[in-house]
Amino acid sequence: MKIWLVSIFPQIYKSFLDTSLVHKAIQRWSVEIFLTNPRDFCKDKHKQIDDYPYGGWSGMVLKAKPFIDAVEDIIGKYIKTENFKIVYLSPSKAFFSQKRAHQYAKLESLILISGRYEGIDFRFEQYLSQKYSKKFEKVSIGPYITMGGEVPSMVVVESVIRLLDGVIGDQNSVVEESYSDSKHTYLEYPQYTRPVEVYGLKVPSVLLGGNHSQIKKWREENSSQIDVDKGLST
Repeated sequence: MKIWLVSIFPQIYKSFLDTSLVHKAIQRWSVEIFLTNPRDFCKDKHKQIDDYPYGGWSGMVLKAKPFIDAVEDIIGKYIKTENFKIVYLSPSKAFFSQKRAHQYAKLESLILISGRYEGIDFRFEQYLSQKYSKKFEKVSIGPYITMGGEVPSMVVVESVIRLLDGVIGDQNSVVEESYSDSKHTYLEYPQYTRPVEVYGLKVPSVLLGGNHSQIKKWREENSSQIDVDKGLST
């Protein structure tokens, strides 16, 4: 799988890409990750990437053309398949979810675009949604605001690449986990490890007995069900 991270602050990703399972996935060629800076597509002498908003308001707006040109450059030079998505991380009605993570993990190429300031000039969305109507998505990681799309894009990257073959040693841990049920959305049951007692708090005895049917029943009973639409647990 190939992932492009489009950001005016590519340096933010350095530590993220050099550590943990993300780094191991890159080393094992499970995923290739590339950084693209839209500022490189600015044609003026000062490479100005933002400007004041029309109509007056506080803050700055990122220019549409450099971001469009960056995406078109990636598609034109490197993507030779129809199995790809362009995802703009921004406040949206569409939320990122485990279901989306599984969908993205089946792609050959994924372009993640991070905005900043007051966002990207709306014509960026208009252009891509018209030209790549079946490929372009605007997605939020939750009903709150971050300083930019970089951290949300990291959330997407981690959620997606951990689903790729060979990234996580035990694939059962990917199947039997929170939000993995196809009909409902579950929070995973509590997990314990040694020692048996910590500050008077003990591991449930059923987990120590070795009876797998009882353990399975206990885990089912101790998993919380989430209503995705209402955001409530039961």
